[in-house]
Amino acid sequence: MKWMVFANLSHGDLFLSTSPLISMYGSDEKPFAKVLGIPFDSTSTYRMGSRFGPDSIRQAFANIEIYSRGLDIDLEQLSFQDLGNLAETGSVDVMQDSTEKIFREIASEGLVTGILGGEHSITYGSLKALPHDVGILIFDAHFDLREEYADLRMSHATYLRRYIEENGSDHIIHVGARAATKAEWGFAEESQLKIISDNIINVDGDLSYVLKTSIQNFNKVYVSIDLDVLDPAYAPGVGNPEASGLSTHELLELIYLLKGKDIIGFDITELSPSHDNGSTSIVAAKCLSELLCLSYLGRND
Repeated sequence: MKWMVFANLSHGDLFLSTSPLISMYGSDEKPFAKVLGIPFDSTSTYRMGSRFGPDSIRQAFANIEIYSRGLDIDLEQLSFQDLGNLAETGSVDVMQDSTEKIFREIASEGLVTGILGGEHSITYGSLKALPHDVGILIFDAHFDLREEYADLRMSHATYLRRYIEENGSDHIIHVGARAATKAEWGFAEESQLKIISDNIINVDGDLSYVLKTSIQNFNKVYVSIDLDVLDPAYAPGVGNPEASGLSTHELLELIYLLKGKDIIGFDITELSPSHDNGSTSIVAAKCLSELLCLSYLGRND
């Protein structure tokens, strides 16, 4: 038997499919960003199906306008590459290890990494690849700070606790939490996690001012959007919907506060297409479009 050796294979070659769907090739010689899907929902605990999220976001993206009037950026004139989807696995450890390796590989090329989920446990792999000086901005209705859930110490409900236990929370800003256990609130306060909660959003004043002040010390930013940060009226197709929350307009206005920041990567998670009427996929696609525009601006403004 002869063994074939592929010495020059990248982690992307090893772990990703070869079916890009939304790549754009504009006037730029090389892409400024690479996008990949992570079809993983093995630790989901309510409404399964986020493994179908990446392709649903792509389908919506292909059917919306991707010129950002507010940012005056036309993605059709730029170049970014869709790498396809991570090979499917039921192991959260394998998924997170592969995600970390691919993220590091793309970052080593000086490119932005955009990730389409998949459940929120995928974010742990990206966070593991970040330098500590990168600010982490998380939009989520939940803290994901449980000690364990459903007998799992690593899941979409625990990933952020594991990360904070290992790396601290001084570089994390959490926006939109409105559903958590008493123990999670206690851990958040004990670990001094910067929280812009549902109470601040709806009662205590100008959310945009609070967030803008919170991110001012970070030049480099990673953004993680769990779509359940939105009120279910705007995003019904998520794994764990929670009453109340941001409107689509409010979420986009907060994202625009990142103009001028170096967005080194982002993810959009927890879309469950089988529970959607199409609106959640459109919101996710819009977030993808605007985050790509902001990422380009942050490196070329």
